[in-house]
Amino acid sequence: MELKFESYHEGFGSNLMCPYCGYNYVHHEEIEIFDRCEDEKAGLHVKIDADGAASIDMDLHNNPSPRRHGLAIKIWCEGCDAKSTLTFVQHKGMTYIDIN
Repeated sequence: MELKFESYHEGFGSNLMCPYCGYNYVHHEEIEIFDRCEDEKAGLHVKIDADGAASIDMDLHNNPSPRRHGLAIKIWCEGCDAKSTLTFVQHKGMTYIDIN
């Protein structure tokens, strides 16, 4: 699956489009933050669910980054109801953005 954006809008950025149907009404509902030093087995995991409840633990098994920090944002599309995860991965000094 490939990230798709509409054109850039000054002051807002680019509008994310659904990777399934191309609709531009995409909502985020759950956010997970993973923080760890390079290649460490332990780290910090913060999760904020769709209702705004937050939890903190040391569980890194869903970290999208195999080596460092990661960010996962659960999204859903108003047009087709598809659910996806937008990820940000730090790897060797670079930041990768993906959707799956």
